[in-house]
Amino acid sequence: MVRPISYLQTDPRWKNHDYSAKGEKKTIGSAGCGPTSAAMVIATLQDRQVTPVTTAQWSMAHSYKALNQGTYYSYFVPQMSAYGIVCKRLNTSNLYGKSSSAAHTQAQNALKNGDWVIACMGKGNWTSSGHFILLYGYENGYVYINDPASTKPARVKNTWALFARQVKYMWTVDVPETCKNPGSSAAASSAGSHSGSAASAGASSGSSSNDAVYGRAQFIKDVQISIGAKADGIAGPETLSKTVTVSRYKNNRHTVVKPLQRYLSAQGYPAGNADGIAGSKFDAAVRAYQKAHGCIADGEITAQKNTWKSLLGLR
Repeated sequence: MVRPISYLQTDPRWKNHDYSAKGEKKTIGSAGCGPTSAAMVIATLQDRQVTPVTTAQWSMAHSYKALNQGTYYSYFVPQMSAYGIVCKRLNTSNLYGKSSSAAHTQAQNALKNGDWVIACMGKGNWTSSGHFILLYGYENGYVYINDPASTKPARVKNTWALFARQVKYMWTVDVPETCKNPGSSAAASSAGSHSGSAASAGASSGSSSNDAVYGRAQFIKDVQISIGAKADGIAGPETLSKTVTVSRYKNNRHTVVKPLQRYLSAQGYPAGNADGIAGSKFDAAVRAYQKAHGCIADGEITAQKNTWKSLLGLR
């Protein structure tokens, strides 16, 4: 079995990050088990730069945060689709207290096949109300779990029988065959090189070894995901209209900072490690880029203005 990167929603790096619907004040730490579970999948299978901050921002931008609750069940399929990951919802009626159903069989078969299952749990071992977890293995009657809220032994490994009684809703996630094969180079690069701990996950520490070949199409797609635009990798009026002002002093921890850091560095304007924080190196890189591309060299990438147009290839 391939274990995904393990993220905890209570990690100090993002537990206090906003995760709110209009009219409330919530955080990833208090309500972000859904986007944290999604981030584990995406960071392992597609983009090591993705963290719960990325997915929480996307969820809020697309109105998947439920008022005074957690995340709408409709969130997972489109969130995964934005990264080219196949995700399927298995049931629409609550399975809590039912130990067998077609959805149970599908989920267990998926795990046996090396795929993963996102599950919304009901009251019991994993939660007192509702909670999303990520299952990544089944063996000898036990399920193996990345729980975004806990590393307690009983919550990261338990019997299928207990899980089946307490689960409410499930989604399967297709894991590529290259990832399932531990001997393949793709598996090593996507999952095998991770220890599974949030602290060691490459998605949140420094720049990627692929930054030097980080192209405009991927940059545009990452920007679109960060600002809530259609993620097709093609910039147009909609993408530009949703851009935000970013500088060392404004929105300096916005999720769009990380793709900006990567792209500037790839273009020969060293912006420092892709840590998602716009500091002095970011400021210097932006000013250098602006000077070279005929923009006002003030270090600010102003929403909808010339620096954004240049970066997105719209001028």
